[in-house]
Amino acid sequence: MSTEGRTAGAGPHAVGGVSAWTLYLSVLGVLLLVLGALYWGDVRDAVRVWWISPTFSHCFLIIPVSAYLIWGKRHVLAQLTPAAFPKALLLALPVMAASFVGSLASINEVEQLAFVAYVQILTLAVLGPQVYRKILFPSLFLFFLVPMGEYLIPPLQRFTTWFIDTGLNLLGILHYTEGTLIQLANGSFRVVEACAGLRFLIATIAVGVLFAHFTYRKRTKIALFLAACVIVPIISNGFRALGIVLLAHFSDNKIAVGADHLVYGWGFSVAILALLMLVGSRFADDMPADEPARTDSAAPPPTPHALTLTILAALVAISLVPAFHFWRAQTQKEIDVTAFSAPPQIKGWSLGKVSEDWHPLYAVPDAGLSFAMRGDAFSPPVDVFVNYYGVSGERRNLISSTNKLWDEEEWHRVAEGEAVATLGTENVRFEELQIASGGLMRLVWWTYSSGGSFTTSGMHVKLDRVKTALLGGRGAALVAVSTPIDVDVESARARLRRALADLGGLKGRLEHPVMEP
Repeated sequence: MSTEGRTAGAGPHAVGGVSAWTLYLSVLGVLLLVLGALYWGDVRDAVRVWWISPTFSHCFLIIPVSAYLIWGKRHVLAQLTPAAFPKALLLALPVMAASFVGSLASINEVEQLAFVAYVQILTLAVLGPQVYRKILFPSLFLFFLVPMGEYLIPPLQRFTTWFIDTGLNLLGILHYTEGTLIQLANGSFRVVEACAGLRFLIATIAVGVLFAHFTYRKRTKIALFLAACVIVPIISNGFRALGIVLLAHFSDNKIAVGADHLVYGWGFSVAILALLMLVGSRFADDMPADEPARTDSAAPPPTPHALTLTILAALVAISLVPAFHFWRAQTQKEIDVTAFSAPPQIKGWSLGKVSEDWHPLYAVPDAGLSFAMRGDAFSPPVDVFVNYYGVSGERRNLISSTNKLWDEEEWHRVAEGEAVATLGTENVRFEELQIASGGLMRLVWWTYSSGGSFTTSGMHVKLDRVKTALLGGRGAALVAVSTPIDVDVESARARLRRALADLGGLKGRLEHPVMEP
């Protein structure tokens, strides 16, 4: 009888002198190595985020924790015999579609989620449903390897700023709040990305899922505890930030500043997490021990040569998307970027170099323009930035969490809104930002050019990128204009409108570079 002919048993079975577990784990290991090689770019990008971003440094612990949990089930697993289950590879079809769209749209989170989903499917297909059920939780726990959630930083910053502002108002402490900057009589405090609490939130959710798995059996308790793992960190981060501001204020900036506030903040966060688990443990359910593995007599008979079929089908499933991108890279044509070789000549304006105090912090574009427009010697200049990105094999994208419109170390957001202005003869919607640094203030208007039109939607740009990659067409670009706020905001807005009205030739330049599949 072949190995595939046994779904479970009292112990390991041998195939050609090799135990079933050795054979099947070797096959799974080779398939995972092939998967990692084919999707190396996604793996590398995820590890890079873990390394450079403290928010996701806990991801380094996910694989060891998952491996330890599986190791703890080794005695139960030893009573089972792995059995290939090629039907599981049907689950790879939607994952392939997600991976394909995610790679074309350059949505790293989707690509990395698809990678972890492939790991689940390969494990299920090679080892079989009975084995996979026993390691279901540690396998699904691997989804925490995907660094995602940075889009929550701005709303968390705004909530933390509001919480501090409200707390100071209730305590009757005079202060002034401007964007994410809070000014008191004896100091200023800025709610930067690190103060948003995302790191604490994500780590609490990961630890909370692990805690709930070992503590509860009832779904209602699990749901309530995980809800607390979301709500409590957000609110407690507000108290943490308020407490740091109060400590610094009442000590006249002698404590809770510099490295001190990081130490105090983390001490507070760890205490909140411990308290959350202490309270949660009071409602723990009785957890039964693992039952001995039993053969599922109702299971359908396995397909002959299932392991061979699984290996071949798995290789096809995980190779199709990388094969398409390899073919596309070989047939990709060069981007024609002559339209960005020199700034335009604009009647009534003198052109010069952009200011040194501000510029968009975007990945190096495939092509770009940057110049300053000055109407007369007495008016502040209007800085113009155009960053153009084609649809190439390079992992440089217009829409990326690392692309920012200002340096948070130098500037802070004061206000935001929308604006409509005429670019040549076309009405274009812009997002508006007011940012400040020291005594300087700037007004920034920005939009994207994608698919022959202008939009402020990042999702629209990503969908256009998919269409362009499949059918050919143009890339996409950031168009940002900025000017100092010298007299008032309305004067700065009027200056930007005049400059944009005379930049009508810019759209033609954006439509000139063409990408072909």
